[in-house]
Amino acid sequence: MTSTLSARASKRSTRKFLEPSAIAEAIAIEQHIVLPGYQALTHYSSTFGLTEHLVREIDEAARRHQAIIAQLRRMHADALAAETISSAHQEAMAALGLLEPSRAEAVGVTPPRPVQVCHIIQSYPGRLGDPASRAIVSLAFLVVAVHALTDPMNCGTASPALNLVPPPLHRDRALLEKVLVHAVAALDEPSIAELTGFIAEASASFAGWSTETQRGLSVLRYNPHSLRSSCRGVGLGEIDVRIAV
Repeated sequence: MTSTLSARASKRSTRKFLEPSAIAEAIAIEQHIVLPGYQALTHYSSTFGLTEHLVREIDEAARRHQAIIAQLRRMHADALAAETISSAHQEAMAALGLLEPSRAEAVGVTPPRPVQVCHIIQSYPGRLGDPASRAIVSLAFLVVAVHALTDPMNCGTASPALNLVPPPLHRDRALLEKVLVHAVAALDEPSIAELTGFIAEASASFAGWSTETQRGLSVLRYNPHSLRSSCRGVGLGEIDVRIAV
């Protein structure tokens, strides 16, 4: 009986928390790519040939992601608190000469690569005065983002700071497939070429960033295979979707 309880305790003790930096990166993706992407679809619904029903679904998705950001912020606060407790314990041990004091890992303020790339593309000369083109960039990065993020609102964890691999954003993927079907029908060939090019650039930024920031636990699960299938299914053809290596 004792050995069984010890084994259970051991399994509990090996549970890990998300690093605050990983959560902060997910918040940045939500704030700077997902929400602006949905807002662009609402503001330029006629450009993409969207129906009123689809616009209502998009508004609902935007509200859902505002709730996700709030949840991520709570997760971030919990993770920071856990780190602080751990640091205080380590400092106490060090004061007794039992442990070398360690420096707290600084949370980087540099935005994750996909956010940087999106902002750079949006800032290209000539695009600042072309809101329709900027909306296409926003849509492209949104499409890739929902194939990279997971849903912390539906992870079934005992603590909001724990991550038991939340499920993908299936509702968002399904919604954007409907959006893309309308967009492919409404946009002219040069605009469709722009959209596919930006999706390729966005996928490259997510693939490279996923490779650089591999962690045991993350709210990000970039899935190039589902992204490629989705683009093919809506009539965008074979896009050069990058695979994380």
